[in-house]
Amino acid sequence: MSILVTGGAGYIGSHTVVKLLQAGEEVVVVDNFSNSKAEVFARIKGITGKEVGIYEGDMVDRTLLGRVFSENEIESVIHFAGVKAVGESVENPLKYYRNNVSGTLCLLEAMEEHGVRTIVFSSSATVYGEGNQPPLTEEMPLSTNSPYGATKRIIEDILRDVHDADASWRVTILR
Repeated sequence: MSILVTGGAGYIGSHTVVKLLQAGEEVVVVDNFSNSKAEVFARIKGITGKEVGIYEGDMVDRTLLGRVFSENEIESVIHFAGVKAVGESVENPLKYYRNNVSGTLCLLEAMEEHGVRTIVFSSSATVYGEGNQPPLTEEMPLSTNSPYGATKRIIEDILRDVHDADASWRVTILR
């Protein structure tokens, strides 16, 4: 059984992959390398002595996601993939909605099709907007002020709705 890490070549994703491998887990990664480099996996192998299954591509590629789930025995997903620059999201909101929201929907559909019901989603403190003062808590009201933050909040809502509709889904949202 493997854990799929989307965006696993990025900074947080690659550190998570290292910890998973060190814990004895098998890991598969999907990443388009838009904000990372494939060379990170050589460093991961140097640290852990273990190989990672790597698929290069976008989360909106349903064919790719189908292949990933068909070729691997995925038991759960840790979802880091997404574009993440607040300023750029204001300049190009469609890119953010297409990549982050549509990519997550494609991922959830592939998971559902293959009977995988466990997901950890890496959200963002941007869902709290500017009105909340640190320390931020889960009870604070949500308010976004950028398309990037809005995509994270929308995905959180989608995940809650998926779980509410089918309690067999195990959803964890990290901010």
